Amino acid sequence: MDTYKKNRFLFWLLIFLVVVNLSALATFLIFSTKPVPVSCGESASKPGGALCEQLGLTSAQTLEVEKINTLYRDVTTPIVAEIKEKRMEILDELNKDNPDTMHLNNLTLDLSTLQSRMQRASFRQFLELKTVCTPEQVKRLSALYRDLYGCPMKGKGQQNRYRHGKGQQGCEK
Repeated sequence: MDTYKKNRFLFWLLIFLVVVNLSALATFLIFSTKPVPVSCGESASKPGGALCEQLGLTSAQTLEVEKINTLYRDVTTPIVAEIKEKRMEILDELNKDNPDTMHLNNLTLDLSTLQSRMQRASFRQFLELKTVCTPEQVKRLSALYRDLYGCPMKGKGQQNRYRHGKGQQGCEK
């Protein structure tokens, strides 16, 4: 009789576990098939999500910003790869017993050209982002770019949080 009770207990335990698993599967299917709307709060973990969150973009603006950022990444990814390659060439040349200074100069010129292309892509991205933003968002975007480039905005409430309001030289307009 003891084995009968043990088997009955295992039977009901098995039924209970099947019901729990089926309900978990149903919950997963119900909640995973709904389309996820684009919103700033949920996209903070995606690239550019912090920008969306900082500027308070609408869904339509977020889509435009994603297009602009995708184009920017498509343009700059090969440039970044070339910059890394030139830096490695410079380091390889410097590691030689007798580095060729003319070759180093040429590599540095190539590197500066690549960095110039990168900078032009960055300001094109900024100008395109400005067209998507409202005037208030443009002000916040400018502040973000200034912080990114190490030139915090001067004025009340625009102090650099890491330097406790101490401005950096060379950043004034």
